[in-house]
Amino acid sequence: MQGGRFLEYGKKFSEWMIRLGYAEVTTASYTRQLSTFLNWLPSQQIESLEDVHQSDIEKFCEALHRKRNRLFGGALSSSYIQSHINVIRLLDKYLQLTGQGKILTGKVMIEKGIKKHRTILSQKEIKQLYQATDDSLLGYRDRAILAIYYGCGLRSAEGTRIKLGHIHYKKGLLQVMAGKSFKGRFVPISAGVAQDLKEYQQYSRPYLAKEKEEYLIIGKFGKPMRGSSMGTRIRQLTERAGIDKDISLHSLRHSIATHLLQGGMPLEQISRFLGHNSLDSTQIYTRLMEEQ
Repeated sequence: MQGGRFLEYGKKFSEWMIRLGYAEVTTASYTRQLSTFLNWLPSQQIESLEDVHQSDIEKFCEALHRKRNRLFGGALSSSYIQSHINVIRLLDKYLQLTGQGKILTGKVMIEKGIKKHRTILSQKEIKQLYQATDDSLLGYRDRAILAIYYGCGLRSAEGTRIKLGHIHYKKGLLQVMAGKSFKGRFVPISAGVAQDLKEYQQYSRPYLAKEKEEYLIIGKFGKPMRGSSMGTRIRQLTERAGIDKDISLHSLRHSIATHLLQGGMPLEQISRFLGHNSLDSTQIYTRLMEEQ
């Protein structure tokens, strides 16, 4: 019975968010995070939200800290915990506005772990990057790098491992090989990404690569281009485009994830696209999108 009671809370909270005009993807994400809290309550012998107090929420916060420390060996992600506490704050607001009481009476302190700075480019700035390229040998390569890291959302190391045989144009897929701690996957490639990669292979790569070189992106002396060199090239492109931001290859990955979320793609699909092992890693883009 208590499970049904908490399930009903989650359902009504979701309906309330929709009435307030929250985006569907945000509502789904917040409801999912709220369920983590609601599912934890029975383990504390709490049968109703009417029995929840400030101290219980602080205990829940501590439980999240312990969970993250076990998973990441002490590299605490405070944003993961903060997002759950923010949802509880919103739940508290919902309960007050609907005359069901109050569960928060003060601040819930979050331990600060390693804070990762994520630079996000707007869609306009991404367009400026493409416009800053030209039709030279390196210009075609610049667009291929943008295609891999923005168009396909690859991690830095994943992009350096792409070989010619990993691109399946007829199927519209790019094969991403498994690396350390990451699983292999297939990433869909758009018509624009396919065009940029084909033009690079036709007009640039033959003049850059040494004979029988399998890797896609070629740097100096006909050898595979390193991630650090591609990052430097992107920063040069950023300066040429007049964008005053310190970006990296990972900034392009963060940017495409945020733009897909803004476009309405479900969080689960974005998670698969990025190759995340769980939705927890992907949920950060919900917060980043709202900050944008």
